[in-house]
Amino acid sequence: MLEIYITGIKPHSGTTFISGGIAATMQGLGYSTALYLPVQTKAKLKNGYVQAPDMMFAKFMDKNITTYCSYLYKNEVLSPKVFNSENLYMDKNVIFQDYMRIINSCECLIMNGQSDLSTLIETNFNEEEMLRTINTPIVFVASLKNSSMDEIIKYMNFVKRKNLNVRGVIINECPLRSLNYDVKQIPDIIRQETDYPVLGIIPRIKDLTIIRPEDWIEYIICRTDLEAIFNVKISKLSPV
Repeated sequence: MLEIYITGIKPHSGTTFISGGIAATMQGLGYSTALYLPVQTKAKLKNGYVQAPDMMFAKFMDKNITTYCSYLYKNEVLSPKVFNSENLYMDKNVIFQDYMRIINSCECLIMNGQSDLSTLIETNFNEEEMLRTINTPIVFVASLKNSSMDEIIKYMNFVKRKNLNVRGVIINECPLRSLNYDVKQIPDIIRQETDYPVLGIIPRIKDLTIIRPEDWIEYIICRTDLEAIFNVKISKLSPV
């Protein structure tokens, strides 16, 4: 059974595109794949139904991906005030029960988190505490469009002190060149400063709306290390 938990180091890191792309890629490589969102924010009302944008993107990538969501919220940021205003109270036990049911129904499970580890699940229970309970390996996504290298390094060192089960970090929206650092040295810089590996570098794409699923899958295959992400040898990727 393969599983990872994908979350950002801050809002708008691009976790939706990364998790959806990895899910579609693993499905295409022959693994029955599920994408599970314990909590989906920014839900939208369309045709009389509340829809989860992250799950919609995954289905756009590959309709054969199985998607699950325990709780849907219209707000972007979760807080006790939001819980009251939407009259929807999350129960961590529901999430744990859903997780156990889903993990036994697929070969590859990708859980999609929120902005960072402090995202609330209940008033006094956050994403970090949930991950300590289920101990799913974590892959962080950091965008160089809205985060500096110093911010990424600072956050990953903050995570290191928590002794969580972290596989590494995917750098998203990376510029082709930078005046502040040598882009080619990013993996070495982050490994040296944090001890965590860079599991992939996705270049900055001007217009994501024109990217086809097959294009995004190619980015995932060529620009990430899926075997390191899942800590497994994938026969279709490894030379004979």
